[in-house]
Amino acid sequence: MTRTTDIKIKKNSAPELVCKKMEGFISEGIWKVDEKVPPEAELAEMFGVNRFTVRMALQKLNTLGILETHMGDGTYVRSFDFEKHLQNIYHFYMTPELLENVSEFRAVIEVECVRLAIKRHTEEELKELEQYCKTFEDRITAYVNAKNDPEKRKVLFEQFNDDDIALHTQLCKMSHNDLLIYAYSTAKEAIRQQMLTLGYKRVMNLNPGDEIISVNSHWQIYHSIARKDFRTCKKILTEMIDNDAREI
Repeated sequence: MTRTTDIKIKKNSAPELVCKKMEGFISEGIWKVDEKVPPEAELAEMFGVNRFTVRMALQKLNTLGILETHMGDGTYVRSFDFEKHLQNIYHFYMTPELLENVSEFRAVIEVECVRLAIKRHTEEELKELEQYCKTFEDRITAYVNAKNDPEKRKVLFEQFNDDDIALHTQLCKMSHNDLLIYAYSTAKEAIRQQMLTLGYKRVMNLNPGDEIISVNSHWQIYHSIARKDFRTCKKILTEMIDNDAREI
C-alpha cells in the first residue's frame, strides 16, 4: 500500500509555464519566424509575472535555438534548426560504444531511404545528388593529387568527408520521410566520426591515378537511383556499409 507521505505533487515553475506559453505562440503561428517578440515588460504584464521570470523563459528558448536575442534590439523567433542543435550537444552523447553502432544504424536507415528515394525523388533532387557525387570526386581526387602538400591535404580531407556526409544526407532527403531524415540527423555526428577514421585509412596510401573505390560506389548509387533500380542500389550501399563495419 502506498503511503500518503510518498506522494509528492510537483509544480511547474513560473518560468517553465511562461516558456510553454511562448512555445505555444510559436507553434500556433501567433509569433512567426523572423518576427520580433514583445519586450520583457510587455510579456511580464501579459503573463502576470515579473520580468525576471520572463527573462528566464527567454533564456531557455534562446538556448534551444527557438528564439534569438540581440542586445539593444530585441528578441526574434528563429526557425528551429534540428541538426545545429544536435551538433551543439553531440559531445554529451557521443561514446565509443555509439560509434560501434553506426554501421547497423546506417544499414537500416539508409537502405530504407534509398528505397523511398527511388519512388519519390524529384528531378531537381536527382541533379543535386549528381552534383554531390561530382564534388566528392573532385575533392577526394584533389586530396590524392596533393600528396606532397600536407597543409592542402589537411583542408581537402575535411572537405571531402563533409561532402560524403552531404551526399548521404541528400539520399535521406530524397526519401521525403521527415522521421527518417530526423533519425539520420541524430546520428550524423557519429557517422561523421566513423567516416573520418575510415576515410583516412582508405586514402592515406593512394597515389595520383589510383582507383578510388568510394567514388565509384557513390556514382553507382546515383545511376541506380536514376534507373529506379533498387536491387542494385541496395547491394552497393549494403556492401559499402558492411565494408565499413568490418574495418571498424
